[in-house]
Amino acid sequence: MRFLALTAAMFVASTVAGRLTSTVPVRLMIGGGFVLIGVGILLMYGLTSSSDWTDLLPGMIVTGAGAGLVTVPLASTAVGVVDISQAGMASGINATARQVGIATGIAALGAIFTSQLRDTAADHLRDTPLAAQAQRIADGMGASTGPGDDSLAGLPATAAELVDQAARTGFIDGPNLILVIGAAVAFVSALFSLVLIRRRDFVPPPPAPAPAATASAATAHGS
Repeated sequence: MRFLALTAAMFVASTVAGRLTSTVPVRLMIGGGFVLIGVGILLMYGLTSSSDWTDLLPGMIVTGAGAGLVTVPLASTAVGVVDISQAGMASGINATARQVGIATGIAALGAIFTSQLRDTAADHLRDTPLAAQAQRIADGMGASTGPGDDSLAGLPATAAELVDQAARTGFIDGPNLILVIGAAVAFVSALFSLVLIRRRDFVPPPPAPAPAATASAATAHGS
């Protein structure tokens, strides 16, 4: 439910983008959309242990609007740079590339998140009485479950609280790092879109049949 802010913004922006594709160059829409995505991601940066989900709302709305501006012209660009006979193939390649990008991004950013979580937690614990076990405890922390059972086994309550604080610190630093990376990727994508999407690469649509020829064909068919 909380992510509906992003989804709703994407829906509205996609509707607007569909109406603008005939008047605004696609490279400006796609490039501008990626800029909005980068700005929105940066608006979500700076999370702290006291942050609430509402702190993400402005960034989600801006990011959703940018994604909506990118989605519609991106699909039309994919099929617009090939001959009409290859439109289906181009559309399939575009869809496949998006799915591969999503899967790769989740895997890569997830790995970075886990690494940052463990590094931050280890650094946090090195300033506590658990310094000798800091790295072992941090290595037992997972990306989604926090400290593993082995990390807390045999620890007194005060030590377990220190581990919990270290995990919370790591879970804050992890998202902040991947938000910066995501924003950088969005801005680079905006630059590439503005430079590499060129009007001369688009294949002109086939000419419409002349009215006289159409009428003659219809008459001949009726006869």
